[in-house]
Amino acid sequence: MDLDEGAMADQSYVIGFDMGGTKMLARVVDGEFRGLGAAKVKTPPGADNEQVLAAIAQTVRDAMQDAGLSPSDVRAIGIAVPGPLDLAEGRVVDMPNVGMRDFALRDRLQEAVSLPIVLENDVNAGTYGEFVAGAAAGHRNVVGVFPGTGVGGGIIIDGKLYRGRLGRAAEIGHMTVQVGGPLCGCGKYGCLEAVASKTAIAKDLVQLAASGDAPTVFERAGTDLSRIKSSVILKAMQAGEEAVIRVVHRAAWFLGIGLANCIEIFDPDVLVLGGGLVEKLGTDYLSRVEASMREHTMVPNDVPLVAATLGDDSVVIGAAALALEHIRGGGETR
Repeated sequence: MDLDEGAMADQSYVIGFDMGGTKMLARVVDGEFRGLGAAKVKTPPGADNEQVLAAIAQTVRDAMQDAGLSPSDVRAIGIAVPGPLDLAEGRVVDMPNVGMRDFALRDRLQEAVSLPIVLENDVNAGTYGEFVAGAAAGHRNVVGVFPGTGVGGGIIIDGKLYRGRLGRAAEIGHMTVQVGGPLCGCGKYGCLEAVASKTAIAKDLVQLAASGDAPTVFERAGTDLSRIKSSVILKAMQAGEEAVIRVVHRAAWFLGIGLANCIEIFDPDVLVLGGGLVEKLGTDYLSRVEASMREHTMVPNDVPLVAATLGDDSVVIGAAALALEHIRGGGETR
């Protein structure tokens, strides 16, 4: 797409990039986060480090072409990736669903596209996106929680993204909420992620489907864990399948406990709940999470719990905002 002269007058063009396990999304935005062009492709399955890098670089180029820009028009790229990072070194430690491991993504991508790169965890970026342009806009102290495959978190303190000593802060999904509870993917037992994520819900629904107690789930996904999407869970609940409803309500109850812990530790202005599970299950799910959160705080509190509003754009906008922060002098390239 071509830019009009008014848009071209703003030279703060950056790219936000969301590196997902199934798709890559790059979006060119201006200083007001207005989208100017985008490119979205499937993440290459079974790819190695170099192949993933090449796919990222090409998606970036395609987004610039869609915006009618050349690399000289773009100031920086913010790239958000899942999994543990070494932010000081700009290195991806592991992206198991993508195939990238122990890779200096920041420096290698900078070489490939000749632009400054800001590297960030995807849920941190999603929380930051809601902070600058979504449900948490106007607040200074924010906790974002995104239940999905796992339970990711992001923390903003006094307007700044909190990363911790090693850049690994906000692993909210790995606080223990049920001593002796189910095994988590991290190797511990009773993590919030192990009892409140979409994956945790899906594991219970597989058993219900196999026993005949979740016929809608069985019809739509069989007993294949990977096929139990948020939409399948919603359909089963809408069909009135009581066993499924109990599983979801239990997960919401545990999630509320995790959020109550966040209130006690951080005393935020607002808590933002996002991700596909929240979007699909809607207000009933959110109200049950909130009821549990209120029940488990030390004293009655009025901290708002709000649903994220940016959807899939939260990560790319957050990544772009961090890139803008960098070029405007807000921090070092990460």
